[in-house]
Amino acid sequence: RYYLALASRGFVILSGVSGTGKTWLAEEYGRAIGARVLVVPVAPNWTANEDLLGFADPITGAYRDTAFSRFLREAAAEHAESRRAGRQAREHHLVLDEMNLARVEYYFATFLSGMELRMRAGEARIELGSNDAVILPPNLKFIGTINVDETTHGFADKVYDRSQVIELTVSREDLEEHLGGAPYRAALLDVWDVVHTVAPFAFRVVDDAGRYITSAEHLEIPWQELLDEIILQKVLPKIRGADPQIGDALSRLEELTLDRFPLSHAKICAMRNTFQQHGVASYF
Repeated sequence: RYYLALASRGFVILSGVSGTGKTWLAEEYGRAIGARVLVVPVAPNWTANEDLLGFADPITGAYRDTAFSRFLREAAAEHAESRRAGRQAREHHLVLDEMNLARVEYYFATFLSGMELRMRAGEARIELGSNDAVILPPNLKFIGTINVDETTHGFADKVYDRSQVIELTVSREDLEEHLGGAPYRAALLDVWDVVHTVAPFAFRVVDDAGRYITSAEHLEIPWQELLDEIILQKVLPKIRGADPQIGDALSRLEELTLDRFPLSHAKICAMRNTFQQHGVASYF
């Protein structure tokens, strides 16, 4: 699906829970096909095309390039060179990491229009400044990764119309396989069973747990104590909000951690009391 979406549209949005491997997929796929890959983290304060593309200095007249505008120029140069040499152009993949932290319609407007023109004509012209333009070539592909939570912005239909959306999901079986023969596998999956509907976690948390426990091998601390700390430090902060399901999840976690994970149990009790009193759960 990812291959076909890139080949047919050139703009793919990868959605999913944090830690499902969205950016990893984009980077690894790019490397696998020999593409040049640039990952650009999107900042919440981006409000205009200049935040992504750069701008012409009004005093000196020089263009203030960004990493992306340089990447765009290189993709266009590669496309032009490949046409002269009669060979296939090397693909360039721009990955906009967490692209919905800012309003896509603001900072990406130039490319939303440009990609539609490119679909019809094969390429489009992007104006960078006075007497400074670059071609949006067919070998430049866009990939956006998004998490959907209260810190992000929704998309207008024009974004969905110009992209292919692929949701990455993680099942219990995926995590079980990823954990392999880890001694804490069953215990961590028990926690996932309780929280995945209100505060899901994926491969990143699992990998962090593994690194945390491995880093403590020379300290000879039982894995049960270390997993207790991981639950406290990595899982419980994700539980927040006023969803009625949270109360049930906290009650089940309280029972699950009793006599097993004392640090997490104490925090869960405090969070459940807050939820019962105010109707809102918060780690802090």
